[in-house]
Amino acid sequence: MASREEIRSTGAVYTPDGVASAIIELLKPMLPSGPLRTLEPSVGDGAFLSHMPPAALRGFSYTLVDIDQSVIDRLEERLGKSAASFVTTDFVQFAIEHKIKSRRAFDLIVGNPPFIRKHNFSEEFKDQLADFAECFDYPAKDLKNAWAFFLVASIRLLSDKGLVAFVLPYELMTVNYGQALLKYAAGKLARIDVFISDEKAFKNIDQDAVIFVGQKTASGDAGLFVNRVPSFTCLKSDSSSKIALGGDSDRALELSAFLLDPPTVAALREMRAKASVISDYANSAPGVVSAANEYFILTDADAASRGLAKHMVPILKKGSLAGPSPVFTSADFKRLEKNGPCRLLVARGKRKSLDKDLLAYIRAGERKEIHKRYKCRNRRRWYEVPLVPVEQGFFFKRSHSFPRIILNQAGVHLTDTAYGLRLKQSCTMRGLCFSFYTSLTILFAEIGGRFYGGGVLELSPKEFRRLPIVYHEPSNEEWRAFLNAYAAAGGRVERILNFGDSWLKKEKAFTTDQLKMMRKAWVAVRAHRMRHGGRSS
Repeated sequence: MASREEIRSTGAVYTPDGVASAIIELLKPMLPSGPLRTLEPSVGDGAFLSHMPPAALRGFSYTLVDIDQSVIDRLEERLGKSAASFVTTDFVQFAIEHKIKSRRAFDLIVGNPPFIRKHNFSEEFKDQLADFAECFDYPAKDLKNAWAFFLVASIRLLSDKGLVAFVLPYELMTVNYGQALLKYAAGKLARIDVFISDEKAFKNIDQDAVIFVGQKTASGDAGLFVNRVPSFTCLKSDSSSKIALGGDSDRALELSAFLLDPPTVAALREMRAKASVISDYANSAPGVVSAANEYFILTDADAASRGLAKHMVPILKKGSLAGPSPVFTSADFKRLEKNGPCRLLVARGKRKSLDKDLLAYIRAGERKEIHKRYKCRNRRRWYEVPLVPVEQGFFFKRSHSFPRIILNQAGVHLTDTAYGLRLKQSCTMRGLCFSFYTSLTILFAEIGGRFYGGGVLELSPKEFRRLPIVYHEPSNEEWRAFLNAYAAAGGRVERILNFGDSWLKKEKAFTTDQLKMMRKAWVAVRAHRMRHGGRSS
């Protein structure tokens, strides 16, 4: 099994045998008749080819592509050189050349493209990005992962009756560039089926996946369908939902519709359309980007021992350090001071103006080559970390059990793991925090965000600002009741939401039935996110 570092750089995660077999079985009745031109890009160990029946292979023209010569050598040895056309090249280059030379289209393209994020692209791969985007008329800004290249190219290389079947990251359904690509595919293909499993496809890595099957000519009803299956080794679905990809505000809800019944989806769409959103009351801004937290953020003791105490400001490094309360107090920070890094180095000015202790620390950083890191070397002075204002509250972009808004009573800075909340005149931080913890807002946080391996939920600033909210400015008595309920819940989010939903009902914002429907929907969507996380849902 490849290491996580190798997986990040090469995307080399081979398809489990049972998954490849199930995909081929699914495709058989969809395939056009007659000899077929078949392509398997990034072929790896040839898992899909292995499950093609011998009778079918006799009518196939099979092209196997991989950037790794050793992979091609092993397949040639195993299959024999006459079994297929073996090509050692980068698939992006293969696709560009194939399209430019107007070579014959493929009837079947099947595989498991590499999952490589843009910041892990090789320099050579980055150089090909502009050429690929121009050749295939696709926005370069949306090609943020290697699998996106593969899907765009494969759709364009299909014959009129062709099929493409890929194992893809779940990001196809949740991140903006994935949803944009799904909408693009829906405009090029007559039918798309996305299969989502209740079991994890790749048990050894933090990556959830879907199976994408696209047809240029639909073998059944046309459109985009999401199919829920028990596992990727059995793709027979009893639950199939037709999805209409609407505008940006509707898309996340539509793509979660397979988890909910149609009346619930319709009701949620109407509720959200009528509700205010967080951006009506606050904007969000990222925290401090140090580019090297381990260097710039020190413990109290370490800062003092190096003579740097006067150059430090208080900072909250990550969400797990914030504590369980919706209010982060000076007492919370004092407890934090005793246990971990909580002081950010603030160095300003030319070297000749710096004191000897600060200059010695900067030189120590240069010996460690901190100054060569991308964000450091693009600063005027690499050691001058840009500060952002201390805000009254903050929101951590990643969460586990549930997302949280927290009052910054301690007045600390934040790293870019959090967004500082800049309030508008129409509200207070206390009111925003009080109003956030309801089934309405927390449900749409689950719907509007995306999740990663281990069940981690993430919301971008734009997604956070779009969350619907019923704003209520609490009285002192209501605020104390909220804090007491939050503390008594002991981290059990259901109890926190019970308090929020009770005042929503009292304010007649929603009926009892509507609140029950939202809670049921939240349970379903959240359980789906956390199904691989090993955490209680």
